[in-house]
Amino acid sequence: MQIKDVIKFIESWAPSGAALKGDNSGLQVGNPSAAVTNMLVCLDVTDRIIEEAVENQVNLILSHHPLLYSPLHQVRTDSWLGNKVEQLIKNDIALYSAHTNLDAARDGVSFALARKLGIENPAFLKAPESRWQKKIAVFVPEDAVDQVRQAMADAGAGIIGAYQHCSYNIKGFGTFYGGEDSDPAIGQKGKFETVEEIRLEMIYPAWVEADVLRAMRQAHPYEEAAYDIYRLENTDVNFGFGAFGEYAAPVALADLFRKVRSELGVKMLHVVEGPAQSVKKLAVCGGSGGALIEDAYRQGAEAYVTGEMKYHTFLEYEGKLTIIVAGHYATEQVILPVWVDKLQSWMGDTSISVIETKILTNPVKCLV
Repeated sequence: MQIKDVIKFIESWAPSGAALKGDNSGLQVGNPSAAVTNMLVCLDVTDRIIEEAVENQVNLILSHHPLLYSPLHQVRTDSWLGNKVEQLIKNDIALYSAHTNLDAARDGVSFALARKLGIENPAFLKAPESRWQKKIAVFVPEDAVDQVRQAMADAGAGIIGAYQHCSYNIKGFGTFYGGEDSDPAIGQKGKFETVEEIRLEMIYPAWVEADVLRAMRQAHPYEEAAYDIYRLENTDVNFGFGAFGEYAAPVALADLFRKVRSELGVKMLHVVEGPAQSVKKLAVCGGSGGALIEDAYRQGAEAYVTGEMKYHTFLEYEGKLTIIVAGHYATEQVILPVWVDKLQSWMGDTSISVIETKILTNPVKCLV
């Protein structure tokens, strides 16, 4: 198994195209064609994480937070960042980071947080910031429609929610006149032809466009396939930010505080009081979730759990809903066992180990 195989699997779940603009998710250090020995899953890349990787014969670290975020102008090994890059290269360890694409994915960070707090069927709190869906309409002879549809579906087209191979098919007639250099699959060159065709329409996320077009052309019988591409304003229901859902029965606020502390392993919470004494609908966002609090309020959540928030946001929403701030690290580390389980299920029986870090990389300590 090569590193690029692992990346392909991760990005089938949390595609890099779903990351926020300016994010730096992806392979940060290493050769994608290198064989994988063992993998280590973590939130942050620190000296101790790299030591843990060496101790466990790991040559691929999978982190949530990118080590390399801003553009590099130099790699000085006497700097904090340059030293980490040097250690990775010297120990032949590759680094792949899935950041806001892992936040945006179904079963990503916020979904893991919601489930950890007892919400069984969470939904996204907010749609993606950009409209990335496109639609292709390609004109295919009827006897080749199935093979073209299958090829585009295999490349990532035709997914709507939990449904795959979604398409729309309209019968019509296409015309052409082939010149001397043409080689038509149907009809004759040098003659005006009318051919019965199917207009095959499928949607796809923009980041798979090259794959969809390549698959369509390879499966299409025509020498020159005719097609149109449209940019859509639709939101993709498989991606978003934050999560919300309902408990089967209202949970007393004091019990929710206890649940957050115990499930996330934190001693202290920052709380802004709201009007409710019990919670039926809970909204969450792992990490820095201040920007989504208005969405939580509009969804009717009685409480909102996140990792950190600005003081002035506390002031603005005081008395509107209960705000529970449990820390950036605590609200994101819940994704690590989910990530490990997905990788192990995908790999099946193999000698490669997927290790969840045992190192607490949170630099913020709670003194009580």
